[in-house]
Amino acid sequence: MEEKVRHLFPGGNTANGSFNFFEYMIPTNVNRIFCLKGGPGVGKSSLMKKIAKQFIESGYEVELHHCPSDPDSLDGVVIKKLGVVLLDGTAPHIVDPKDPGAIDEIVNLGDYWNLENLEKNKQEIVESGKDISNSFKRAYKFLKASEPIYNDIEDKYKDCMDFGQVNLLTEHFIYDLFKETSSTGIYKKERHLFGTAITPQGHIDQTDSIISEVSKVYYLNGNIGTGKTTFLQKICDKAVQKGMNVEVYHSPLIKEKLETIIIKDLDIGITTSSLFEGHSTIDLNKHLNINKLSKYEEEIKFDKKIFDELINIAILNLKKAKDKHDIIESYYVPNMKFNEIENLRIELVERILKYEK
Repeated sequence: MEEKVRHLFPGGNTANGSFNFFEYMIPTNVNRIFCLKGGPGVGKSSLMKKIAKQFIESGYEVELHHCPSDPDSLDGVVIKKLGVVLLDGTAPHIVDPKDPGAIDEIVNLGDYWNLENLEKNKQEIVESGKDISNSFKRAYKFLKASEPIYNDIEDKYKDCMDFGQVNLLTEHFIYDLFKETSSTGIYKKERHLFGTAITPQGHIDQTDSIISEVSKVYYLNGNIGTGKTTFLQKICDKAVQKGMNVEVYHSPLIKEKLETIIIKDLDIGITTSSLFEGHSTIDLNKHLNINKLSKYEEEIKFDKKIFDELINIAILNLKKAKDKHDIIESYYVPNMKFNEIENLRIELVERILKYEK
C-alpha cells in the first residue's frame, strides 16, 4: 500500500525568533484536537509517531509536522480524513484549548512520571533549561544579524533587474494559468506553513514531500532580489480571488518571503526549491542586467560569505540547545510510566477511529 504522508514544518527558527503557523495545522473538518502537555522526554513525539504510523499503515492520509529545533521530533500530526489533530502544546509553542471539550482537550503526559525521582535531579534539569534558553537566544541573534546582509544582497540584485519585463512575464503566466477557470464565489483562506527549516542538522528541505499532492511543478529560478516572492504572491492572490484552495510556504529565515505555493484546484505547485531544478522553469534571472551586476560582484561574494558564516553559527547554537535538551530528556525518560502511556495510545486510537464515517 502506497503511503500517503506529507512532511512539513509548522514553525521556524527565524530572524525574529521562534515563529509558528500552528493555527494552519487545523483542517476545516476538524473533529478533535488533542493538545499534549508535559516536559521533554515524557513521550509526546513518540506517542504521536506511533499513532501516525498506525494510521499511515491503514491507508489514511497523514501530515507529519516536524519540529524545526529537532527535526526528528514531531510538533503535530494531522489525520486529514478523520479531522483529528494531535499537537505538542508545550513551550515554545504554547497552545491552549479554544473550544474545551467540544473540540479541544488537554492530554497531560505529566500524569505519567515519577515525580519523586525527578525532584532528585532538579538542579541539573534547571541548569540545562537555562543553557537551552541561552543557546536559543544566541542562535536568534546570529539569525537576526544575517538579515541586513541578506537585504544588502537583495538591494544589489534589485538594482540590476528589469522589473517591467518581470511584470510582463507574471501577467502572461497568470493569464495562461487561469484562462480556463471560473470564480467559485466562495472565499477560501489560504494555508500558511514552512516547507524548509533552519535546524540543528542544518537547512532541511521537505518541499518534495509537501508538493507530492500535485502532478505539475514549476521551478521558479532567481537570485535574491529578483522578485520571486512578488511573483508567487500575485499568483496566490489571483487563486484566492478565484475561490481556490492555496497553500503558501514561507522562508524560514524571513517569513515574509515565499518559497512555494500549491494550488490544489489547478493541480500545480510553484517552488523556488533547488530540489526541482530541471522541471518546467520560470527564470527571473534572465531579466538581470549582467553588465550592471558585474560592478557588485565582489561585494555580493563577500556578503554571501558573511551570510553563510552567520547562519552556520546560528545552527551551531541550535545544536547546543538540542544537546542540552537531550540531557534533560535523559532525566525524564527513566522516570516515565511508558506502559501506562501505551495504554493511553490504545485509548486515543480507539477514540480517533470513532470519527470514521
